[in-house]
Amino acid sequence: LPPHIRKRRSMRISHTLTITLVLASLLLVIHADVYLHNPRGSNNRCRETNANRQNEDRLFDSENNAKGGYAAGPALTYYEDSLLHIEWTSQHGCGIGHTKVDCEIVLQYMCHPKIRDGLVTGTVTEETMNDMELDDETGEQAYTYGMHEPFTYWDKCNQRDRNGGLWIADQNRRNDRGARVTRQDNANAPDGFECGEERDYYPYWHPTPWRDIAVLTADANRCDYFKSESQNVKSKNECSLPKYNNAKECRDNDGEWKSVSGWGVPAPECIVNGFSRDNHLGNTKTGYTNSYGWVIPPLSQLNSDEIDSSGDTATCVFRIRYNISTADVDGWRHVDRNADMLDSDYNGEQSPVRQNPVVPYGSIEGQERHLRLAINTAQFGRTFQDRSHMFKISKRPDGIAAGHRLFNLNVRGKRGNIVQVYPAVEYDFVPNDLRINAGDYVHFQWTGSDFNPQGNDGEGTNGSDRSNVVQITNSRDNIPTPLSDQNLFSPAKALWMAHINQYDGKNCKTVDEQNCCYTEILEETEAINDQDPRNCKYLNDPDAEYFDGGVVQMQELGVYNFMSTRNNNFSNRSQKGKITVGTLLPVWGIIVASVAGLAFIAATVVAGGVYFAQTHPQSSVANIFGNVRI
Repeated sequence: LPPHIRKRRSMRISHTLTITLVLASLLLVIHADVYLHNPRGSNNRCRETNANRQNEDRLFDSENNAKGGYAAGPALTYYEDSLLHIEWTSQHGCGIGHTKVDCEIVLQYMCHPKIRDGLVTGTVTEETMNDMELDDETGEQAYTYGMHEPFTYWDKCNQRDRNGGLWIADQNRRNDRGARVTRQDNANAPDGFECGEERDYYPYWHPTPWRDIAVLTADANRCDYFKSESQNVKSKNECSLPKYNNAKECRDNDGEWKSVSGWGVPAPECIVNGFSRDNHLGNTKTGYTNSYGWVIPPLSQLNSDEIDSSGDTATCVFRIRYNISTADVDGWRHVDRNADMLDSDYNGEQSPVRQNPVVPYGSIEGQERHLRLAINTAQFGRTFQDRSHMFKISKRPDGIAAGHRLFNLNVRGKRGNIVQVYPAVEYDFVPNDLRINAGDYVHFQWTGSDFNPQGNDGEGTNGSDRSNVVQITNSRDNIPTPLSDQNLFSPAKALWMAHINQYDGKNCKTVDEQNCCYTEILEETEAINDQDPRNCKYLNDPDAEYFDGGVVQMQELGVYNFMSTRNNNFSNRSQKGKITVGTLLPVWGIIVASVAGLAFIAATVVAGGVYFAQTHPQSSVANIFGNVRI
């Protein structure tokens, strides 16, 4: 144990546990939100068409504004060892050099076969977790209720005593709701099968189903701590009798204090976070959103119970946690300075902050004046999060070796103007400026939802998300390059990417025919409006929510600009992207490498000549190289 923990009273129930506490609830927090934009963050939305989500407890506790998030749509599939561009915005700022806040961003994922988005907005329970019904969107049976963490994990959390050694300021917290209860949340209702303590504290001291991807911190000196305490590399303990949260009580009650091995994968990457301003939900100093490049893990890193029954895919969900603090409580002293931890010794009257205090601030005409501070001690140490909808991890397609770089190109945003979608964002390609090397692969795919608010602005069928790709000559153009002149794809592929394979390419032969695309000839005799599902100019095919454009190898050097014809609407919204295909080395690097190569050849010739001259002193070669010394 660290020296500053060893000296604490050994009989306190939870001090065995508080050894490994990190940041989440120990950080002093101002109200803030975090919204995931790629992959699409749910903020607990399902398929409701409301401007606000209907159930804040559906799958997890986000603590975010109810207007955030993207409605559920068909799942994306990411190939193993491909690069996924993660994007998010956070309300109250973050990053190295920020003078007002201290924060960490924690990125994680989890896989198991029963992860699903669900069909309704209700919260899953033990009794309903296996309920199924017909999905009107797919015509297939599907689970009624969404679920992320498995029930067995939540059940242990619900039975386990909450950690009584934690700092809870001057809050009163119930002891009959297990480890679901924290200073931040008194757990009036379950949040799906999420465990409250695990949500609010990172790294958690008991086993969890989450795997760590990265920690983005404002202080790189904390990285060794994050890496060493991660379940990726460190075993975690739990009692065979779920009620007991520490080794002493577990053994005193004839339980077994079990060690659960870590995931056996590398420690999470830990890097400093990019700066973003507070009170803004805005971009970084670069003009782009905060982002992180995640290399999708290979299926071989997962355990057998995390992989689908086919053995070729895994069903997963991504999570981002946003922890933000001020200097009013020194919650990092146990890591930064090896000082005593801020724990239950500082609860109640000893808490450094109190609920909505009134403080004296000078006097006027001999009378002391006071100011009332807006301090909610339940939120001083607050954790915000967002999660993606479910997605799949799959083996790579045949012919794409593991050594080849593979990039995901997706679409973020949802239908509506900037005011209607906020705090979500309008449409854009992600990444919208992709720089790769000749020979690299790009996987074009995107998903959307038909459950956006019906009144939101946009083209085509009300409430629907659709996107396509057509090449434009330069990024300021808003009219496609003619099909015969485009060079981003083959002609057949370009046609497919533009019309996104609506109705499998079937044209309507009569005005009454269904499940087909109206042609220009039919439109000359029959008026067709922009809401008709057969109006394929607007990409209205109901089955086109999800589009998989496949994997394309980019072989020709150049800059390729493109846009979506449905959503790119000059002076209203821009949905454009760019792919720059370059060489593995820049021009100057090629020159240097060439010079170095010639120098190496010359040196090899000289060395060989000198050696031959020394071993054949009577030869003509000795006349040339005989006086060279190496």
